[in-house]
Amino acid sequence: MNSVNNISVLIVAGGTGGHISPGVALYEAFREAGVRALFLSGRRDARFSSLNDVAKEDLFLYRAPSFSKNPGRLLLFPAVFSAAMLAVRKIVKNNDVRAVIGMGGYVSAPALMAAKLMKVPLFVCEQNSVPGKVTRFFEKHAASIFGTFRGATEYLKFKEKYVLAGNPIRKKVLVDAKKEEARRVFHLGHSKKVVLVIGGSQGAVRINELVFGLKKDYADDLKNIGFIWSTGDFSYQAYKEKINREIDEGSVYLSPFIDKVGLAYRAADIAISRSGAGVMMELAAMGVPSIQIPYPFAADNHQDRNADEFVQAGAAVKISNADAVPEKVMPVLHDLMNNPRALERMAKKAREAAMVNAAETIVKEIVNHVS
Repeated sequence: MNSVNNISVLIVAGGTGGHISPGVALYEAFREAGVRALFLSGRRDARFSSLNDVAKEDLFLYRAPSFSKNPGRLLLFPAVFSAAMLAVRKIVKNNDVRAVIGMGGYVSAPALMAAKLMKVPLFVCEQNSVPGKVTRFFEKHAASIFGTFRGATEYLKFKEKYVLAGNPIRKKVLVDAKKEEARRVFHLGHSKKVVLVIGGSQGAVRINELVFGLKKDYADDLKNIGFIWSTGDFSYQAYKEKINREIDEGSVYLSPFIDKVGLAYRAADIAISRSGAGVMMELAAMGVPSIQIPYPFAADNHQDRNADEFVQAGAAVKISNADAVPEKVMPVLHDLMNNPRALERMAKKAREAAMVNAAETIVKEIVNHVS
């Protein structure tokens, strides 16, 4: 890498934690490489705690319009989109930005369009097995498309631009700790096995209901099993009260959001999760077998395809959202937890599917392009 200290890049991510977290991982990797990285997100995204790890002088917020069929919003869309592009143009010019990197989602669209018009090299990071609308719109103009799943190329016209790099993972996720030590952090040192439950950045009603049902209906079977259960902000209080009222809280670590997620991965023998690419690649990096329950309303059904890739790799079992009920999930969970060889085999396959150096790979490719 030549004269990286003279290079500035702009990372654009927002909308969901699945876009923001890998964006922050990339931000950190650029800084480690000596490249000045700026981070642009949506005004509504200020609530995401990950953004607290971006230096204040590097963080910008703008109003990026979402794609809506609402007639009122549709009329305002061109004006709001144009205003967002002008905001990006100012950031690019004032900071001599040499590359704009979109992490997918509507928040990155105005920035990528501004980069195109300003003839600044643009790059797209695509987390999912089915590329999103932004990726497909900008693939023609992108210098490279950095992806997580091999199957994504089926949906791209410019397959030669696709780089199978993986999804950037934050260093604080990749913690090194013994299982017993990690379990004690969650007050589960006495548990024979631990199940990690992650419904995504906003939580998942279906998964929360499933876990509550498992704890209530199969209390005896699960009496020695600990749960690290992330409910999401919207459901935390309700499930805290339901657990206290209806079942023995016992071996449950309940939280709206797991801040020490790296330790949670180390503590877990198996995970139950949605099939967002971010959490899947973190599970893979940490060698955690999983029961994948794809969100059925994800754009282009991409979570279902994501889960299929892990099932084919031997790293996960897939259960449909419709079948995510205690009486259908418990037999699967029971069989896996009582089959150490199967769990170890799945853990090995998960680690093989991981691409822990994704951020470094992307940084190197971009710096080489713009140097």
